[in-house]
Amino acid sequence: MVEQLGGFAAIILIGGKARRFAGCAKSELVVGGSTILERMLSATEDAVFRVVVGTRPSDAKPLPEGVLEVLEDPPSSGPARAVQAGLAAVPDDCDRVAILGGDLPFLTSEALRLLQQHASGTGPDGGDDRKRGALFCDNAGRRQWLCGVWPTDPVRRNAAEVEPGAPARLLFTGIEVETVTWEDASPPPWFDCDTPDDLAQARTWAADLK
Repeated sequence: MVEQLGGFAAIILIGGKARRFAGCAKSELVVGGSTILERMLSATEDAVFRVVVGTRPSDAKPLPEGVLEVLEDPPSSGPARAVQAGLAAVPDDCDRVAILGGDLPFLTSEALRLLQQHASGTGPDGGDDRKRGALFCDNAGRRQWLCGVWPTDPVRRNAAEVEPGAPARLLFTGIEVETVTWEDASPPPWFDCDTPDDLAQARTWAADLK
């Protein structure tokens, strides 16, 4: 059991043109009977503040009460600028923020608590929780920059400097990073639906979990 830690804000990025899905927003794809965004909102219910960044379809279901929706400036200017827009809405007293791509159907509250544990310096290596972030790595050891928990202030400072089109990793310059692997037998929380094949795999896993 992962220990419950302090509160955090959550930023969910739903931008992107999703060309591989004929323009359908990846966050609105259905996996296991719910949209990916609905699944992610369920996973982030422990957050003290939640903001969705990007344009949702006109026929999408309303967001839960208390979840804010904002748009990056200029629109479609990339994930770093989207995070900048999300952070502008995050209260100053939220000292940690989960920054999440909007296509993670298997993100769970347990996975977020695990990231918080490592980001807080209570993981196996300790560390300074004022400067430390934690993110998941995939099975090939690649860092999943949009599946992590970070100290808010240094990300906010970095975000103030990013230009349109800047890569997300620039948000985390100067922050100590702990990489976390998912050891559970359940589908990994970092798994994203970038392609139709990914979506098919996610739906298969979701069906197997029922």
